[in-house]
Amino acid sequence: MTFRAGRGLPAAVFAALVLVAVAWSSVAAAFVPLPDGANEFNSAGFVVRHAWVKFALLATQSVRGTMSRAEEDAAVSRFFALNGMIAQQERIAGDAQSAASVAADARAESAALRGERGDLKNTVASILDGRLTRVIKKAGLTRRIGGDVVWPPVNIEFQQPPAVLVKSPRSEIKKSSESLLQGSLPIARVQAIESDAERDGKTSALVVEIGGIAEYPAIIPFDEDYHFILQDIAHEWTHHYLFFTPLGRAYFDSAKLTTLNETVANMVGRELGDMLFAEYPLAQAPSFVTIAPIASGAAAATDAAAGIDFTMEMRDLRRQVESLLAAGKIDDAERAMEEKRLFLAANGYYIRRLNQAYFAFHGSYADSAGSIDPIGPKLDDLRKREASLREFVSVVRGFGSEGDLDLALR
Repeated sequence: MTFRAGRGLPAAVFAALVLVAVAWSSVAAAFVPLPDGANEFNSAGFVVRHAWVKFALLATQSVRGTMSRAEEDAAVSRFFALNGMIAQQERIAGDAQSAASVAADARAESAALRGERGDLKNTVASILDGRLTRVIKKAGLTRRIGGDVVWPPVNIEFQQPPAVLVKSPRSEIKKSSESLLQGSLPIARVQAIESDAERDGKTSALVVEIGGIAEYPAIIPFDEDYHFILQDIAHEWTHHYLFFTPLGRAYFDSAKLTTLNETVANMVGRELGDMLFAEYPLAQAPSFVTIAPIASGAAAATDAAAGIDFTMEMRDLRRQVESLLAAGKIDDAERAMEEKRLFLAANGYYIRRLNQAYFAFHGSYADSAGSIDPIGPKLDDLRKREASLREFVSVVRGFGSEGDLDLALR
């Protein structure tokens, strides 16, 4: 999900902006109370509290010293192992079948592991910032700011991402609004928020857990899937990059432009993430059960039964639902979605709530199972035509409409 200065800024102006951001954020973080609400995520407060951290680390690097490649690899490997270990302990602690003493031990172990992870997270974020920066430079996605510069600087913060409250009319699949909530709200509170949003009888609502968001710094989840996280970091940086282009600045102008932005970020993020993974493989992959990431529309699932094509099932359902809604058969459409949700759950794909708001949100990613938007295949065709990622990005960043994409394919 998305963020936005201009091409050709002099190096001195860039340095001044960084210094001002560091100074202001440091003072504000120390003295200004910017708490989140009971349910709402405070974006401004997050930026003020965290935007200065990366630059403070860079400013003190000469004092702290540099790490060797082996030391960096060890830190990154331990960080992702800790993510898996914490997830395991929390599963044990939350399992109703766990004995009281076992659950208590798991909670204590989780707290200790979280402390160790807290000590590591800024170091690992800085390492991954630097590594992705190098890969971006190799891919040629730089700007001329007194030299070839990765702009904006890669900047990530590991923490639980916010959730998104998505609303759609019941009568059609259309995102009418979305707002940020705190991540990991108790399920009872999530259900209450959804119920309250639907009180008028005309609204379909869903609280969606997301895989990251392009605040600055980008919020990246604690996850043990190293490859996914590399792609996620690259996805969010792509939003930062696009902010300074016509495509990124038009993100909120229409649903189609949101879809163009998100699908381009998915494609570029995957490609950069794969390059990063190839150049910096994890020294020792953690041997823990992976929790499926909830990113651009994939269901959080156990292994699916053989023969079930999740993407095909969801796209067929989307067409069926749109047809029923167009005919005014709202109840039939909602019944079809619930029947499909139960069918998918029986075959290994669990979706907590499948409704109009679900499709409205996931339809923003044209390469996801929840979308039937032709933008996805069109962008795939364009990428195949371009010889490099740099050339692909140089074309798409200038788009101001789906029509521009069609013109590029002629």
